[in-house]
Amino acid sequence: MLNSNLNPALKSSSFDVEKIQKWFSRLTSGIDLWLILAAGFLVYTSLTVLRFSEQTYGYYEKQLEFLIAGIVLMLTFSRIPYRFWTKKWVIPIVYLSNLGLLLAVMIKGHAAQGAQRWLSLGPITLQPSEVSKIVVIITLACWLRYFPIRSFFDIFKLLAITIPPAFLVFKQPDLGTSLTFACVFMGMAYWSGATLADIVLLTSPGFSLILNAVNTEWWHWFLGGIGVFLLCFWRVKDWNFFIRLALILAVVGANYGVGTIRPELWGHLKEYQQKRLTSFVNPYADPRGSGYHILQSLIAIGSGGVAGTGLGKGNQSQGAFIPERHTDFIFAVVGEELGFKISVFVILSYMLICIRALIIAFHCRGEPEGSAMAIGLMCMFIFHSFINLGMTMGIMPVTGVPLPFLSYGGTALLVDMIALGLLQSIYGHIPKPKKDAWNS
Repeated sequence: MLNSNLNPALKSSSFDVEKIQKWFSRLTSGIDLWLILAAGFLVYTSLTVLRFSEQTYGYYEKQLEFLIAGIVLMLTFSRIPYRFWTKKWVIPIVYLSNLGLLLAVMIKGHAAQGAQRWLSLGPITLQPSEVSKIVVIITLACWLRYFPIRSFFDIFKLLAITIPPAFLVFKQPDLGTSLTFACVFMGMAYWSGATLADIVLLTSPGFSLILNAVNTEWWHWFLGGIGVFLLCFWRVKDWNFFIRLALILAVVGANYGVGTIRPELWGHLKEYQQKRLTSFVNPYADPRGSGYHILQSLIAIGSGGVAGTGLGKGNQSQGAFIPERHTDFIFAVVGEELGFKISVFVILSYMLICIRALIIAFHCRGEPEGSAMAIGLMCMFIFHSFINLGMTMGIMPVTGVPLPFLSYGGTALLVDMIALGLLQSIYGHIPKPKKDAWNS
């Protein structure tokens, strides 16, 4: 008798649990929760640091407003099928509008700290160089949808798409964002058919510049080594030997020319850019000048220890010793006030975002545009997080690249949320059997 009385209640309880499970399943359908959790932790950490900082008064409220707008954009982009952005009639409008904004910045943009990067559109102040990263990724994905890479020379068609916005951003000047384009281009090209030898060839001029500046003998060895490497592994090995040899000699000659004119190329950089690129090697050479940023950041991270000094109690951050503590060097504030334990979770969050983007790209590889778009977004996050974290720890030059989801900045946060929405859209349109196979 007792069992018969309890059974209806148990059944009702079981029904409620099943109902909740079904509701939760519908709610999270097409959503990669790991991406949301990682980005959410980073945004929460950013808002917490800004809220308790005396030196960033008012930034917390503004960043919170940007976050609300960013969530709306993320949800919007996550529900719009990503294929919409790669339609033939959409992409020219988006790409040309982006170039128009970049040109407008050069003509009517606002200058700050030696750079002209901001544009006022009524009550809104926009940084078009941040938006350009998403536009270039979408445009390259669209091109790869219709024209996949089948030969080395197909890569130059992707390069022709990337160079115009990258050049306009470089002229602002914004060296960090222009280098982001290079990273995105390389990653998407390699994922979509370019070989390792192709990538080595394309990046070799950069290595020639560096090695020529560091050690001329190493540079000479590099010139010989790249010739041998291309002779053995370049994809044109099925060509006539003399044609291959002529192409390889042309590559080696181009690298020699780039190394030779390095002093002239170096002169085209602004003085502060030159100092940023060299000071990280030995910041103690100019501790009150070009090396100041890095040294103060290292002191802040080191003084935080394992547990941190506490929110709002960091000597370096609250004493205004750390420059740009709310943007470029916000990780130094996290390291000092929240300590090593939270800093590790910050780094792991970026790793998780990049890994999930790679998994999405892998399981969407049957659809070239979606897979390439996910890889481009992954490269953007990898480059920004690696460069920013590296410069705060003194292993990379100071380039002014913001830390995704963590650095203060309206346009940067909105772009990061849009990128998250695009990844969610790609994830949501992976065929269900594949999604179930790698979510279980």
